[in-house]
Amino acid sequence: MVDASDGTGQGSSRRKWLWVGIAAAIVVVAAIISFAVTSGSGDDAKPSPSPTSSTSSSATPSATPSEEPGDADPSADPGAQPTPDPSATSETMPELPPVAPDEPADNRAGLVAEISAMKAVDGEAVQAGEIGGPAVQFTLTLTNDTDAPVDLGLIAVNAYIGEERTPAGGLVKPGAAPFEGTLDVGDSTEGVYVYTIPEDQRDDVTLTVDYRAGEPAFVFRGRVG
Repeated sequence: MVDASDGTGQGSSRRKWLWVGIAAAIVVVAAIISFAVTSGSGDDAKPSPSPTSSTSSSATPSATPSEEPGDADPSADPGAQPTPDPSATSETMPELPPVAPDEPADNRAGLVAEISAMKAVDGEAVQAGEIGGPAVQFTLTLTNDTDAPVDLGLIAVNAYIGEERTPAGGLVKPGAAPFEGTLDVGDSTEGVYVYTIPEDQRDDVTLTVDYRAGEPAFVFRGRVG
């Protein structure tokens, strides 16, 4: 005699395992789908190379050279003698002891400078920055008794007014003719300079003659005109 409950129990067991298998398959499929979606979204989120990286580097201006190719650096040549700065004063340039305008100045090395003539003139403004008006014209004589020629192109002459040495304005007219060329050994030469100096400020005027960078300048001080 066969027990009917056995057949019923086996059928129920088969159905149970069937559902378990279906559920497992669903879990596997869901896992596969989830992995595919996640991978796809990760690829989309990955930033593409920025197209501006090369653009920004190429747009950045190159460093500006400190000097133009044609500019010369005087410090590169140990023998170069820069022209003295016309605006320089005794605070930056060495000077010989001052002498009166009617006395010669000697650098004690064979070079002698003197104001050979001076007169009051009506200054004319003909260049930018010049101011016309009452002026004094100075004729300077330079004598070279050294053992070498003197480059007159390096000479800078300046005039100052009063104790505080207020710079006097230089003029071209009338008759200015600065030193130029080379002064050979044993020779003398003249240069003419004109400066605007009011008539009531001529009691204390300083005239300096810088003839070479690093060398003390000739200094004349006193009443002029």
